[in-house]
Amino acid sequence: MPRKPAHLRMMNKAVDYLGRYASSRHKLAQILQRFATHKLTDYDPDDIAAAVQQTVDQCSKLGYLDDQQFAVTVARSQRRLGRSQAVIRQRLRQHALNDDVIAQALAEADENRANGDLQAAIRFAQRRRLGPFAQRRNAHHQHLNTHQWKQRDLGAMARAGFSMATSRLVLDHEDPDTIGDLLFQTD
Repeated sequence: MPRKPAHLRMMNKAVDYLGRYASSRHKLAQILQRFATHKLTDYDPDDIAAAVQQTVDQCSKLGYLDDQQFAVTVARSQRRLGRSQAVIRQRLRQHALNDDVIAQALAEADENRANGDLQAAIRFAQRRRLGPFAQRRNAHHQHLNTHQWKQRDLGAMARAGFSMATSRLVLDHEDPDTIGDLLFQTD
């Protein structure tokens, strides 16, 4: 049986992968290179490199790949999870996206609001039960005083990439029911 050309096998792999996952051009090229390393060992390395580039270009041309839309989708998803701008930037840079694409995706994810990081910090504190969302009333949590809990919470917020000012603003708020008002006070 004659063997298929490398670019056809790559395209089949690309369509299969893109049918299940959103991807950037860079990530798809990595996936295809890994596929070639494991499955296409008897093909010429120059043909492989050309087939990877041809497949990525063809997928872009067909509309299967769009780095800008991928960046916006990732940024929105990460914002919903309460991720900071710094963390989202880092994640998108791993896909070899340029700073203009990343900045535009963050602006679109935040719907051009100035307080996107504050909103994400509130969501993060809510998900992790920090600050006003903490439930530290049982005996298990009584071994630390209020200052120690605040330091722990600040540390968690800092590790998540939030600025000290944003972290303090969220953690100093007393009432979880009215914390959404912070968004309107800072606009």
